Amino acid sequence: MNLTAGEVAGAELPVSLEDLSLQALIAGEQVQINGAWKSGEAGQGSLRGQIGWGRALAVDLQLQGQRLPVTVEPYANLEVAPDLKVSLLDDKLAVAGKVRVPKGKITVRELPPSTVKVSDDTVIVGHQTEEGKAPMAVAMDIDVEVGQDKLSFSGFGLTANLIGHVHIGDNLDTRGELSLADGRYRAYGQRLTIRRARLLFAGPIDQPYLDIEAIRQTDDVIAGIRLSGSAEQPTTQVFSEPAMSQEQALSYLVLGRPLGATGEDNNMLAQAALGLGLATSAGVTGSLASSLGIDDFQLDTQGSGTSTSVVASGNLTERLSLRYGVGVFEPVNTVALRYKLSKKVYLEAASGLASSLDIFYKRDF
Repeated sequence: MNLTAGEVAGAELPVSLEDLSLQALIAGEQVQINGAWKSGEAGQGSLRGQIGWGRALAVDLQLQGQRLPVTVEPYANLEVAPDLKVSLLDDKLAVAGKVRVPKGKITVRELPPSTVKVSDDTVIVGHQTEEGKAPMAVAMDIDVEVGQDKLSFSGFGLTANLIGHVHIGDNLDTRGELSLADGRYRAYGQRLTIRRARLLFAGPIDQPYLDIEAIRQTDDVIAGIRLSGSAEQPTTQVFSEPAMSQEQALSYLVLGRPLGATGEDNNMLAQAALGLGLATSAGVTGSLASSLGIDDFQLDTQGSGTSTSVVASGNLTERLSLRYGVGVFEPVNTVALRYKLSKKVYLEAASGLASSLDIFYKRDF
């Protein structure tokens, strides 16, 4: 049986198959497969092997490819070169080989605070697995090489190129290290240089350890931010070389000079320190807000100088949102309720130093 000029594509598929040709030689309880296809401008792939269905289903396939364009919506556009062997015997699936990701672009936008991982003991109604049927065992032995050419990353104020190697074993147990080269990090209105940035894998693939330093050098003083610990709960620390107090280090980081005696300097540094503290406590406050029925809860700072305030906001319903602000230097509290009349029109009632009722019209260009 021969298939020629085939095409497989769809919005949910990470890769498209074009000009697909496939030959299947069937003999008794076994089929021999030999196929090839094209993807994009220069991508090529092949699949060959055999599948048997005698006493039990047996699979032995070899998947190879070069310059295959892979899209992971909405984050990544990659060029991938797989060389994998897929086998199935006695209900045991095994995947082994190498995957190279020489170049591509990864862009990650800020996720809403309501985006959280579902606990392992959570039961979703309608998605229960059949009782007594254990999931298929998967044995993995895959080496992944990243960034031989240029794999760029952009997200959360960070721009850099990813380089490294990881090994993925059974149950997605991952060992290896990814480094960030030629990196820049934007924080406190400054573009900081990435002096050291590593993602260390020693366990589940979604729980790497961070070892990142972003610095700003002014004359003979280096001030920076250090991120360490697990990706789920990282620890943030401001440091300097030579060592000095946290206030002076933060002053060099934000202002590029020693801490002055003016109130304006103190206000700016207080706002920066406040933002750092809010980022560290966002996970705890988000969990508390969720238990109170507030979705997409956010903590942020607004204003500058003496008008700096801490603002908490969240959605009570799909149309109704609440915002509460507390002044840092002035005893001013503000409460605002916003109701969504349509996709572009909002009605907001606010109470603080003065009360107001406003209609907002929003349009994107």
